[in-house]
Amino acid sequence: MDAIRKKIVATREGGAITGEERLREHTDQLYGAITSWDGPPSAYQLENTGALRAELGEIDGEFNRLISAQLPGLNDALKGKGAGALTVPPPAAFRGTERGSGAAAPSGPKGSG
Repeated sequence: MDAIRKKIVATREGGAITGEERLREHTDQLYGAITSWDGPPSAYQLENTGALRAELGEIDGEFNRLISAQLPGLNDALKGKGAGALTVPPPAAFRGTERGSGAAAPSGPKGSG
């Protein structure tokens, strides 16, 4: 998991200052360039968008292979030690489109109100 995370975000302190730029930093730079420009995205920006989408697709595939191949065995080991299984939220949970994906509203003490 850590190897996959290192492909997505800078992991050393200082990030872009240290020259460690990953998918998140490149996406942030592209987003800033597009939103600060009044015209349509340039050919370079569109090409960069395509390249970043392809990179994200590769990372997503690697993540899916990892959870398919290694997560079941890890969960079996956890269950054998009396621990709960690890789960991966569905993609909709990250888009905020899944019902109930938000935090529950806090409730007051029973009997109050």
